[in-house]
Amino acid sequence: MKRKLLVLSSAVALCFAAGSASALTITTNVGATDAAAAATLIPAVLAPSSGISVVGGTEFYQGTPTTPQSGTYTGFNLAPSSGSTPTLTLPNGILLTSGHSDMPATNTTNSFSNALTQPGSGANAQLGALSASAGGTSTTNDANVISFSFTVDPGKTSVSAKFVFGTDEFPTQSVTDIFGFFVDGVNYAKFPGGELISNTPGNPTNFILNPVGSGLYGIEYNGLSQAFTVVGLLDPNVTTHTIMIGVADTSDSIYDSGVFIGGLLAGTDTGGGIGGEVPEPMTLVLVGLGLAGIGFSRRKRV
Repeated sequence: MKRKLLVLSSAVALCFAAGSASALTITTNVGATDAAAAATLIPAVLAPSSGISVVGGTEFYQGTPTTPQSGTYTGFNLAPSSGSTPTLTLPNGILLTSGHSDMPATNTTNSFSNALTQPGSGANAQLGALSASAGGTSTTNDANVISFSFTVDPGKTSVSAKFVFGTDEFPTQSVTDIFGFFVDGVNYAKFPGGELISNTPGNPTNFILNPVGSGLYGIEYNGLSQAFTVVGLLDPNVTTHTIMIGVADTSDSIYDSGVFIGGLLAGTDTGGGIGGEVPEPMTLVLVGLGLAGIGFSRRKRV
């Protein structure tokens, strides 16, 4: 499928549910080169006084910086317009997507796909291997990744960040667009049940359903994870560590997914993985209604 390359540079303010004074602002003009994008995104993902020192010259970005595939954000306080689904709150940080970060403030389509002209940003071997490890395909497209080496303050044993993963693959698609959080080569981005962070067909309770036209959450993605904290453990045998954070399409190059992530800092955790709020009962009801109304369908491969 051929795609038009959109060259955009903008700051998009997404204003959420009625009665909420908060607004999410995404700034998409992250730089005209990979190096410029890395120089913008990597400092923005770090928490103030993070205890993390980036090793100069190791900063890496994979994406299409001349299009808004990624961006920085502030004011993430995503409140539902009704019901008992949770308000999703994150510290300021960055948005990495498999399409465009310049997204609508309402959900109007089941197939949001600001597609990148192929080969776009290409494949990513680590994300492909991660997908394959769970029985999926190793084929990835439109990868959007940052990575760098770093040192930490004495006594620190871990790094952590807070994130929300959103996707238009959920709930109708069988393709599992993927998010990885690799610390010293190990991925710690898994749902509490052990599934990789993706649209997880057959396990919809990992997501809050945001049905098209419902106005529940003021964002385009059909499915949103809880606001999770992901913890990665540092290898005690090295003093200089590595981190890679990224998302990618798998199998095809359509239907966008993205991760909002911020507040990366060093800590003293002894266990890795993620934790967050358990979906409330109304979340599960909405998921059930959405699946009944929409049904599962395979997309036509392009």
